[in-house]
Amino acid sequence: MSRSPRNRDTGQHRGALALLGLCAAIAVAGGLALFWPKEPTHSQNPSTTEVNSATEQQNTPALPPLPEDPVELVNLASEMLQRGRLAEATKIYLAALKKNPQDEELHFNLAFAYAHQNLTNEAIHHYEETLRILPDYAEAHNNLGNLLIGQRKYDEAIDHFKAALKVSPENSMAMNNLGKALAAQGKTLEAIPHFREAAQINTNYLEAHFNLGNAYLVSGSNELAEVEYREVLRIKPDFGPMIEAARARARRPRP
Repeated sequence: MSRSPRNRDTGQHRGALALLGLCAAIAVAGGLALFWPKEPTHSQNPSTTEVNSATEQQNTPALPPLPEDPVELVNLASEMLQRGRLAEATKIYLAALKKNPQDEELHFNLAFAYAHQNLTNEAIHHYEETLRILPDYAEAHNNLGNLLIGQRKYDEAIDHFKAALKVSPENSMAMNNLGKALAAQGKTLEAIPHFREAAQINTNYLEAHFNLGNAYLVSGSNELAEVEYREVLRIKPDFGPMIEAARARARRPRP
């Protein structure tokens, strides 16, 4: 999963809803389908960015002239992003970057906007720019790692998740994502401690419990898997079909 963009006014992360399997950032493209439903390539929790974005893009008036004030420019871009007007947000962030090309938050938010348009290479570039300016930006490492998982660049993704955890050891998302990258390489036993720690850091972290249950199932620890699945159902009672699908996959003969 990926972190949401920051708001220049508050410096706080914009909230994200908890419908973990639908959003792009963590794209478990390909190899991780066993551990989490396939997703596009950029975030765990769908933020308000995804809500009605296609409809709004089609039915919105043209942008007014852009403000000259850099803070107003960034706030307008953030507003467009939250309303799902991704192309407009991107345009405004680019204009803001011309005024302040060394602003790591602008690069971070622009990367987030590109990622939600499935412009992965552009998103990667701006996360890398974020980290060039601020190498210890844990959330940028986490989001970049998610995009690299989507490109199956697992070793690079692992390096970024480890960098995020070095800065923020209690970052449950980076911990869970590190487990995902290891699982994608077939290193299930190495992934289990990371899924388990993510679930311990945040006991209501649905995805971490689900991934841990699936990892236990794959490794033959069925009783431990059922413990985690019960935790999943405690958090989200209607998640039963996903659990059954995971059990069914685990029962299939391996090639």
